[in-house]
Amino acid sequence: MPFSTDAHWPQGLLNIFHVSRNQNVPFESRYYGPYDRLFNYAVIEGSFALFLAPQAAPDDTSTVPREAVGYGVFMVVLDQDQKPVLLAEVKDDKWANRPDTRQRADAQMRRWYDQMLQHCPIPRLYGLSLLGTSLRVYCGDKATGKVAPGFVGRPDAGRILPPDFLGGEWGLDILSQDGLKKMQEIVAYVKAEVANVMG
Repeated sequence: MPFSTDAHWPQGLLNIFHVSRNQNVPFESRYYGPYDRLFNYAVIEGSFALFLAPQAAPDDTSTVPREAVGYGVFMVVLDQDQKPVLLAEVKDDKWANRPDTRQRADAQMRRWYDQMLQHCPIPRLYGLSLLGTSLRVYCGDKATGKVAPGFVGRPDAGRILPPDFLGGEWGLDILSQDGLKKMQEIVAYVKAEVANVMG
């Protein structure tokens, strides 16, 4: 059954996530494979108009080693001209539990938009920030340069972040029924717009 008409995520895919999530392995090994499979299934299969490519971290002045807490997996779906049409950054589940890591995840997504929105060949560039399987959807408008949801700054520069800062923003589980519907909506948009561009 094609992804666009699925009523549920395939059980085999859910099994891959379940097994991977419960492995005591480094983060990269735990989520790279399952998300590679999810994006290939949902976006790529059956078409040679798009392909999935892992990317290096956005330009950053820090020298955080790959094994450090700042490491994540970033994938981009590209069209045949290697232009970005969908972004996805995956961090460990623990990032959802702390205000400082939620703030960093948001800032890193916005840096990706700074680098890639201008190169997007379609009107909107969707971005998926995944903290484990907790999803926050971003959408960049190429014409205006605006990215939604809007930026939320630090409430008080002289104080630590409140515990609820950006709390609930990653409230959608990508593997849930609502997560499936959101992905179907985004993938349908991307495929339709890429088809328009290709003529």
